[in-house]
Amino acid sequence: MSFSRTDSGSAAEYLFYEEILVYVEGYTDILFYDTVLQNYNCRIKAKNGREECEKAAAILVEGDNPYVVILDGDYEILERTRSEHRRIILLHRHSFENYLFEEKPIKQFCRDRTHIEDSLEKLPSKFKTVVEDTELKFKELIVLDVAHQRSSTGYDVLPNKPGRFLKPGKSIKFRDDEIRQRYAEAVQGIDSQSIEAARTLVEKFLRKHRFIDLLPGHFAFGIMRRLIIHKIDRPISDENVRVPLSRGVWRLVETDDHNSLKRRLRRAVREAQQIRG
Repeated sequence: MSFSRTDSGSAAEYLFYEEILVYVEGYTDILFYDTVLQNYNCRIKAKNGREECEKAAAILVEGDNPYVVILDGDYEILERTRSEHRRIILLHRHSFENYLFEEKPIKQFCRDRTHIEDSLEKLPSKFKTVVEDTELKFKELIVLDVAHQRSSTGYDVLPNKPGRFLKPGKSIKFRDDEIRQRYAEAVQGIDSQSIEAARTLVEKFLRKHRFIDLLPGHFAFGIMRRLIIHKIDRPISDENVRVPLSRGVWRLVETDDHNSLKRRLRRAVREAQQIRG
């Protein structure tokens, strides 16, 4: 059953379900949140991207409807972390994939798939190196991406996946030539004042957060997947990485961001249930 063709249909959709509806931006998001809400009487449904979720959020604000909307943080987290309504959950990281980029679940994932203990013993130091190298290599591109987005130029500095910036094979090494070329392309068409304003926002964010948490979710996920491939020494699909990590991260990780998201999401569902009666 779908009510996505009209805004009024979307506004009324919750009336046709006994469960509380929780809207997310895409299908791949569902399992990550389902793990947190598995003991709650709710149904997680994917909208067709950010725009549709924002429409649902606007309708919720206007009518105080008993459903929940989850919005990716995107670059909005550079300037705000509070949403317009308690049942609109704004992530404190760019996307849900950034919540998966944690050492413990990645190590457990690799342990379940390899018997090379020497490789796993070195994983913490490798993880740290990858996180640091990613910031070193891509910080200026992120600054430019933020500048372009805030100026509404329509230019995407980073591609959806990091493949072009990774050296061939299973290593987790970046191609400096490709990064330099992308920078030279991206710096065109954006003024220096916009760049410096974006840099100020990024630097402020990094005082309290990891750079990897600001990196666009699909891009960060691609780097994480390459790290896993490097450790288990064989290829693996996105889905076969995403599913177990989406389940395992909630058992193994308790950062402020994870705890806050869990608390806010469960509270929002309970509140919607109380309104429904």
